[in-house]
Amino acid sequence: MADGAYRRQGHAPAPDSGRVDAIHDAFDDQQAEAFAEPARVAAVEKIERALAAARTGDLTEAHAQLTHARSVLEGLRPEALEPRRGLAGLFDSRGRRLKAFRAAYVRAAATVDEVGRELTGWIEGVGRRSTALETVWTEARDAVIELDAHLAAATRRLTGHAPAEGEAPHPLEARRATLDACRDAAVSALPLIRNAQNADVRFADLLRSCAEGAAAWRDDWKDALGLSGRKPKKVRPDRERLLRLRDDLLVRIDRALTGIAAARDRRAGVEGRLAQARNRL
Repeated sequence: MADGAYRRQGHAPAPDSGRVDAIHDAFDDQQAEAFAEPARVAAVEKIERALAAARTGDLTEAHAQLTHARSVLEGLRPEALEPRRGLAGLFDSRGRRLKAFRAAYVRAAATVDEVGRELTGWIEGVGRRSTALETVWTEARDAVIELDAHLAAATRRLTGHAPAEGEAPHPLEARRATLDACRDAAVSALPLIRNAQNADVRFADLLRSCAEGAAAWRDDWKDALGLSGRKPKKVRPDRERLLRLRDDLLVRIDRALTGIAAARDRRAGVEGRLAQARNRL
């Protein structure tokens, strides 16, 4: 069997031939049952780290905060600026309604600003998690290469040493099977790590859209309600403009809520498969 017989395509380059030679030359039959233990432990540790990084996320909290912001925005109805008609309107006025609506806007804007700050924190967290996942992906790939080097050396060692009839197999045979299983688990983790990163990128894009929309809504409504200057202006707000600006942010939030639900399902799938890879070991 050739040295590269245990190498799988698509995720890791072939091990360095000099490394394979060094492992082969240092092989000790007395330690065959613990052959490549440091390499095996390193691969398992990388899978554990990948699982921990994939589990670290803010999807549930982000969903809750955006849902709260949506509820607050829906409570701001521009039609409330119009005085009632008939007898009910005798004690009503545009000025009084505008004052009350401005106060409601200020309270809502404070809530949306707080959510916006949370969004910024989550986006930064996604960046840190992506960096951590990139590091563990590289380390997991290197662990696969190291296992490949040991497997190639084991295969070379066993070549031409088939047991005679009735003789027990060399203990390195069973050890090679163990290492091969570990190698397969590490290889299966590589695309899963990438999947977790891709889910985070989509999550960050959705949050960034909401953060930008929240800032635009706050400033545009502030201007439309005559609150941009040092003193409130006497204005007659354009109801259609207010509604359009609010609904644009609601659309962004709805898109994010849908995307977060999908990202949560995707990440759960990644976590489950990474856990399976770990449990196989």
